[in-house]
Amino acid sequence: MRISGGWADGAERKPSPNINSGHRSRECVVVHYTAGYTASSAVNTFATTAGKASAHFVVEVDGKVTQMVNCNDTAWHAGFGVFRGGGQLNARSIGIEIVNPGYHFRSTTGQILNWERKPVPASRLAPFPGMIEARDPWVGSANLLWPLYPEAQLKAVENIIRACLAAYPTISEVVGHRDVDTVRKLKVDPGPAFPMARMRRLLSDRADPADTGGVKLKVDAPTSPLNIRGGPGTNFDKLDRGPLRHGLVVLELEVRGDWIKVRVGDGNSAFEGWCFGDYLKPA
Repeated sequence: MRISGGWADGAERKPSPNINSGHRSRECVVVHYTAGYTASSAVNTFATTAGKASAHFVVEVDGKVTQMVNCNDTAWHAGFGVFRGGGQLNARSIGIEIVNPGYHFRSTTGQILNWERKPVPASRLAPFPGMIEARDPWVGSANLLWPLYPEAQLKAVENIIRACLAAYPTISEVVGHRDVDTVRKLKVDPGPAFPMARMRRLLSDRADPADTGGVKLKVDAPTSPLNIRGGPGTNFDKLDRGPLRHGLVVLELEVRGDWIKVRVGDGNSAFEGWCFGDYLKPA
């Protein structure tokens, strides 16, 4: 994906009326979730003045991208946000809305309830590859269920962020809506299921993956080797072919939350497993 004249190639254009012309120096990309199950609700809201909101991009679960605001203009996506002590965040940022319904509850009978505590049929959650349990103090003390983001969707978000970094070199950070809603403390998106560490690594690796043959990562574990496991979590067994030494270069295959599936080595000696993403940096 490339951005030219503020528009991204490969994205469907549906201009929103909820904009301010022009922008200040772009400093960050703000990632949101839509709190819905399909892109249509967000796109329809942003397409009318009654919605009083907009974002530059909306990303469907299958990776389809709709651009609603030219990146050279200001979208209305984080108006109360504060970034590095300053306001007017909309004019300083690019906003990406990712289709994800956000946190859910489990009833005493085991039923899944949405954030409005209404029952959710399994068909609504089918596009999302499972859920994780996590707490967020801004929501409450209970363990909540957070739908995972499909890989096709995450790759689309990566493509957008890479394009933004190339078009606006002044961008120095990727943040969630929660990270900048520090005054009201009402927003929790994109939630703990979103692999923010994966997106922030793009800041140090601004090359297009198509130009490098894939995303290569380096093990950053100077004090002790990095465990590699059979699945994305500490509940999965450690692989006998690990742990991985500091400085080893691996290839990223898949990301789930804060865990990254990697390929180690080449040819017949290669093997795959999962590592905690905080210990993997751009090679």
